[in-house]
Amino acid sequence: MKKKKTVAYLTRHAVSNYGSVLQAYATQTALEKLGANAVCIDYYRTDEKTENLVDTRLKSVSAKWNKNALTRLVFKATQNPVYKFADKRFAEYRKIVKVTDKEYNSEQELAADIPQADIYMTGSDQVWNTVVCGEIDPVYFLSFLPDSAKKIAYAASFGGSEVLPKDKENIKKWLKRYDKITIRENSGVKIANELGVPAEQVLDPTFLLEKSEWEKLIPQRECSEKYVLVYQLHPNKQFDEYAKQYAKKKGLKLYRLSHCFHHIVRSGKFVCCPPIGEFLWYIKNAEHFLTDSFHGTAFAIGLNTQFTDVLPKSYSERISSILQLIGYENRILKSYNDFDIDSEKIDFEKVNEKISAERKKSLDILKNMIGD
Repeated sequence: MKKKKTVAYLTRHAVSNYGSVLQAYATQTALEKLGANAVCIDYYRTDEKTENLVDTRLKSVSAKWNKNALTRLVFKATQNPVYKFADKRFAEYRKIVKVTDKEYNSEQELAADIPQADIYMTGSDQVWNTVVCGEIDPVYFLSFLPDSAKKIAYAASFGGSEVLPKDKENIKKWLKRYDKITIRENSGVKIANELGVPAEQVLDPTFLLEKSEWEKLIPQRECSEKYVLVYQLHPNKQFDEYAKQYAKKKGLKLYRLSHCFHHIVRSGKFVCCPPIGEFLWYIKNAEHFLTDSFHGTAFAIGLNTQFTDVLPKSYSERISSILQLIGYENRILKSYNDFDIDSEKIDFEKVNEKISAERKKSLDILKNMIGD
């Protein structure tokens, strides 16, 4: 019997949100279905650990709170409990992902003790975007590996439609070391091609699993009421009010899912940090789903739930790309006065046919990348 190949992959698995955990789980499951042993490299940057995350954010994405001692104190007092609470929950939820025995916190640690594998893979999610500190992390480009190691990328993402000029040369150098590259968004394929690197577009790993495979994680219980569900990652008061008015006009109860307990102040009955299966259960059983999340959109598509997308101000290309693929760009909300966006229902029979065909293509590409 031929020995199974081990694929060690890197992705943003340790981020405390549902998309990060579930796309890592989907990557693992898809690789195993193709006959490989899959293990996620347990890479967790020191500056992104829960105890350091607030300080890291103050120096970068939340710099507006870094004005003086008082603003820093307020930010830390409000954010530290949020991160600690979510991390405690997601430490449990992440157990569905098989990780290396050793945790790595830096490029140097990885280079000094490289996990044993036949193939090394950059996984999906925004691995090639800037990380919390505001910089590109070369580890997600497999920089710690020697040239001789086999390196591939499946459904990697730059997050946006362009990279910063200062990063282009390094990114080009790192990408050219790969044996094969596939990217999640059409905009990402364009970035790679402009850098002189060939790449193919593939589906996000969450689409590599069929509806029935996701349903195995969902509790088997009946839904006793009809409701609108909102899953909102980005601050947007207009979206918040829209969700409230949408549910009111439809005569339905409004539920809100979030991994951040301070979102309790937003509209809707609040469900904080539910287990993975519960998260999917709420999406599957919703009459309508309102979201600004890519993976929220992905699960609405996969579980055949009617949905509306409110594009976030940044990194919205990933949502636009999948909607373009299935032919439903009209699910993007253009006006907060539009409460009839759902008048034309999504034809999931056609969508499922399209996703099924693209799933086969993507799995075939992944199979060829890892070899027989």
